Amino acid sequence: MAEILGLGCTHAPMILNPAEEWADNRKRLFARVPNYQPPASLLAELGDDNGRSHDRRNQQKVVQAFQVLRDKLHQWQPEAVIVIGDDQGENFLRDNLPTFCMYTGSQVDGYPFHRPGGKVNLWEAPQDARYSFKCPEKLARDMVSSLIRQGFDMSSATEMKGWKWGLPHAHINPLTFLDPEGEFPVLPLFVNCYGEEAGDGYPPRPTAERCYQLGRAMRRFLDTRPERVAVVASSSWSHSFLTHKFNCCEFDEEFDRRNLELLRKGQGSKLAKLTPEEIQQSGDHEFLNWIIALGVLGDRPAQIVEVLDDQSQVSFKVFAVWE
Repeated sequence: MAEILGLGCTHAPMILNPAEEWADNRKRLFARVPNYQPPASLLAELGDDNGRSHDRRNQQKVVQAFQVLRDKLHQWQPEAVIVIGDDQGENFLRDNLPTFCMYTGSQVDGYPFHRPGGKVNLWEAPQDARYSFKCPEKLARDMVSSLIRQGFDMSSATEMKGWKWGLPHAHINPLTFLDPEGEFPVLPLFVNCYGEEAGDGYPPRPTAERCYQLGRAMRRFLDTRPERVAVVASSSWSHSFLTHKFNCCEFDEEFDRRNLELLRKGQGSKLAKLTPEEIQQSGDHEFLNWIIALGVLGDRPAQIVEVLDDQSQVSFKVFAVWE
């Protein structure tokens, strides 16, 4: 049996910024929604300082939660870190958008602060700051071969050539907190979570069941290997600007809390039964990244490190550990 550590976290761009920048993040995201109407709970949180008080508390929670995960990772000393995230029109565009793609190169870089919003960041780093990671190419290539033989038409990529910023933000943002020195080899897995939501010409996202079964197939492969592996599920859960049942104005806290209890109880396999319609209506597109990780980890209870459920967060954020 493989030795596997599980970590779950958000990759929201705002986590890289000081709290004073979060109001501008909200403004940009809410501008995507025609005729946006803020919910009463958000207005209450914003108060008379445009959410500054809430933002400072939540930013501290994010930093502390990532520190817990970082400590777990570095105590574990993995020989590979599989980061499961979605590429949002960064490396993969309409001319080539695989459902699942595993990186099989030997090295990869990321530039987390290249976006305009990254100019002011927690580390006071320059916008062209580069983070470099070695990759376990033999492990990755063997896994791709195994998954194909198990019936998954897995795509692979040995280089990031279509986009000069390397790793997409779903992968590089958490790594900025978890392993900025590039101590551990990183194996990125890309998932088409947004599907048709990304625009005309984009294929549908995979189903929750298919994602869970991919995770199980990954686990069957890892159980034949000697490596100590960490698996990182990278995403927020329900996003207010994607939650169609609430006209894309607030995230679906009730839905996510139900799913959270399944993780606490070690019943993550039940999440494979979520339908595409449920995921779409609740704005939980990126939750598919977590469902793949749950397939790898199996039904064991999660230690919930932190939950951020303020509507001013724009998305429901969970930090979790499986030891």
